[in-house]
Amino acid sequence: MIEVKLGKKTALLPEKWEEIKFSKFLDFMNLTRTFKTPKEIEEMDVDEDIREFHITLENLKVNTQLVSFWTGISEDELALCDVDEVGEAIKDLGFLSTPYKPIRIENFVFKNEKYFLPNPDMSKQTFGTYVEAEQVEMNNAKLKKGKIEILPEQIAILCKKEGEFYIDDDEIDKRSEIFKELDMATIWDVGFFLTRLESLLMVSFLTLTKEQLIHKQKLQQKEQ
Repeated sequence: MIEVKLGKKTALLPEKWEEIKFSKFLDFMNLTRTFKTPKEIEEMDVDEDIREFHITLENLKVNTQLVSFWTGISEDELALCDVDEVGEAIKDLGFLSTPYKPIRIENFVFKNEKYFLPNPDMSKQTFGTYVEAEQVEMNNAKLKKGKIEILPEQIAILCKKEGEFYIDDDEIDKRSEIFKELDMATIWDVGFFLTRLESLLMVSFLTLTKEQLIHKQKLQQKEQ
C-alpha cells in the first residue's frame, strides 16, 4: 500500500492487485458502471462552446468519486484538496486500468487452507464432476455478460482441498462467501486457468463417456 496526502488527511491506496480483495473490487466495478461512457460524454446535449468545459467537469467528478472510494475520504473533503494531489492519487491507481498478466498456478492458500485447481483428467473423476462442469458452464455464461460476482462461486465449485472429490451445495455456498475475501491477483490467476479448463472438463467427460459406451458394446457383443 502507498500512503498519499490529500489536504489535511493521509490515506492508503493499493499499489498492486494482491492488495485488493474481491469484495472491494466488486464494489469498485459497480461504482464504475454508474459513470457515463466516453460516447455518452461526447454526446451530451450542451452548447459546443462549453462542451470541453462539461467534459472536464465530468472527468473531475469521476476522479473525485474514484479517489473517495479508494481512500475513504468524502467527496466534500476532496473538493477542498489541491487538484494536483487528487491527480497524483489517480496516477497511483493507474495499475487498475492495466491488464493483469496471470501466472500459472496449481493451488492457492487461503486462511491457512490449501485449495487445488482441478485436474482435467476425467478418468479420475466421477459423475459429480460432470454436474460441476454443467454448473461452471452456466456460471461462465453469466461471466460473459460481465457478472463477475459469480467468480467466487466458480472457484468454490472447482477448487478443492486435498482428498476432496465432490462438495455439496451448502459447502459451495459457504466457500463462495469466504472466497469473496480472496485477493484479486489470486482471483485473476485462478479465473484465467478455470476459463481454459472448463471446456476441457466437458469435452473430456464426453470423450470418456463415449469410450465407456464403446467398451460396453464390445463386451455385449462378446457375450452374444
